[in-house]
Amino acid sequence: MKKGADLLGLTLSYSELNELQSGKHISLEDRSLSEIGSVFILASALAAANSDKTKKTITFRDLPEAATDSKCCSGIPIYCWNSGSSGKICLYLTLVNGKPAIRTGYHSS
Repeated sequence: MKKGADLLGLTLSYSELNELQSGKHISLEDRSLSEIGSVFILASALAAANSDKTKKTITFRDLPEAATDSKCCSGIPIYCWNSGSSGKICLYLTLVNGKPAIRTGYHSS
């Protein structure tokens, strides 16, 4: 999980990593735009690539419609890894009370 956050340019504290592991979300609201810019660029690219709609530009308003539902949460998977017997786990970009956040969950593919 830390490797994925690092690749996305997010600096997560030990306590934030623990919160993600326990299924909680981490708000991105107070992060600098330079830190989370790559997350939004990646989410936009994935949403457009996976969308069956002709719209190429994804906005916050579109996020709920662009999101892929999984058993645990809805959001756009922005980084995934295999976790042995648990299967594939992903970091999801999602909205919590209208604000951007990330959370982990099992990816249903």
